Amino acid sequence: MRRLPFSSNRILLSSVLALAGALQACSDDAPSGPSSGTHATTTATTGAGSGATGSGTGMAGATGSSTATTTTAATSGAGGQGGGAGGSAGAGGSIGGAAGGSAGGAIDGGGTTDAALEGGGNTDGGDGCGTALYCDSFDSYTAPGNPGGKWITSTAYSGNMNGVVSVDTTHFYSGKNAVHLMTPGTTGSEHAFITLQGAPYFPVPDNIFFGRMMVYFTRTPTSIAHWTLIQGQGTMVPGFPNLTEAVYRYGGQINGNLFMANYDTQPGRLSDCAQRSQTKVPLNVWTCIEWRFDGKLKELDFWMNGTINPALSVRQKANNTGTCQNTSWSGIWEPPTFNSIGVGFQHYQQGAGELWIDDFAIDTKKIGCPPAQPGAM
Repeated sequence: MRRLPFSSNRILLSSVLALAGALQACSDDAPSGPSSGTHATTTATTGAGSGATGSGTGMAGATGSSTATTTTAATSGAGGQGGGAGGSAGAGGSIGGAAGGSAGGAIDGGGTTDAALEGGGNTDGGDGCGTALYCDSFDSYTAPGNPGGKWITSTAYSGNMNGVVSVDTTHFYSGKNAVHLMTPGTTGSEHAFITLQGAPYFPVPDNIFFGRMMVYFTRTPTSIAHWTLIQGQGTMVPGFPNLTEAVYRYGGQINGNLFMANYDTQPGRLSDCAQRSQTKVPLNVWTCIEWRFDGKLKELDFWMNGTINPALSVRQKANNTGTCQNTSWSGIWEPPTFNSIGVGFQHYQQGAGELWIDDFAIDTKKIGCPPAQPGAM
């Protein structure tokens, strides 16, 4: 990813100098991920029930896109390539559901307030799965092995097959299984993702959906490496007939352990936008992560342990903690018509990552965190 201009906020000169060298590395990201078929090849495998020719957006990296293939026929895989977004970390954020606060109003006078969102959550008194579009505790799959059903599993990327995806019993929040996802960090671009794509889950009414999952991180990159945890993707971008893909993402950067929001388009990565926080990724503890991708209002929201993180709420454009690499882009995070959701770990500069995912769910309303599990490990 090319360097982003630093904002004019009051940033200590020493901080600027310390970051300058590291952020320069973001301009050398690997080719973008599965998209229109002109980049490095990505191979995706799938569990029983579905498969797809993966299509993941490239972001924040060298120009272009790559092709993903699967072991069975389908349409679009996870992943995509994201470059490291440069710039300074934004203020605010929360760890483990600490500080709340308001995400503020929207750009250009519209948008959703936190008050409208905080009232959401599951209403079935349980884990929110009673009326959800999709829920998965991963307990019905054999460990070790790829998750089955409608999940598309992808581990090969940019000429390597270093990613690891497997259901296992090492860590789990509920039941006995969770999905282990790991990239060893031995090369600049590695990928371990699982994706739900197309019917019966997408498209969604009004192009708005919420997600929820429990995550247990044991490693994040220790350098400036940019990485993706959550990716909502689509191959049609209303109003932009020349675009073949757009993605809304949550992941991290800035020393590798601070959450950020990210947006990009294909072909040519004409946008490559980021909004950063100072929220550290919790390690060695189960954390409830929730998100909202709103393609109607062009907004994103992020919760940890039930508390919204204002620093990661995007209202059409990034706030002053980030901007778009392509300065000719309007700055608006123009949404795709969402047709897939992928979760896992993909990095775009060298840096290892490892986590477990459990109790995944998506819905058209906020789901809420699952009940506490005394037996979680």
